[in-house]
Amino acid sequence: MADNPEARPEKVPAVAFSDTPHAPFIFYENAPAFGFTNGVVNITLSANRTYAGPDGAIVNEQVVVAYLRGNVPAALSLRQAIDSALLLAAPTGQDKAS
Repeated sequence: MADNPEARPEKVPAVAFSDTPHAPFIFYENAPAFGFTNGVVNITLSANRTYAGPDGAIVNEQVVVAYLRGNVPAALSLRQAIDSALLLAAPTGQDKAS
C-alpha cells in the first residue's frame, strides 16, 4: 500500500443486521460479575447512582443496568468489538486521543 496511495483494502464480507429504533443504549461503569453456565457466558453491568437519602445525606451506590447473556462465539465477538473500540481510543503519539 505504501507504493500505491490509492490502494484500497480488500472488501470484507459484512454481517447483515437490521436496525430497530427502540434498541436501548446501555451506559455502564463497571462489570462486577461474570460467569459461564451451560454454554452461556453471562456478564452483569452496573452504573453509579447518586441521590439524596431519606436523612438528606448523599448516597452513592452501584445499580445493575444490564445482564448480558450469550454463547461463546457471541462473547468472542463482543470482546473483539471492545478491543477494536479501545484501539480507536488509544493515543496516537500526536498529543491527542482519536
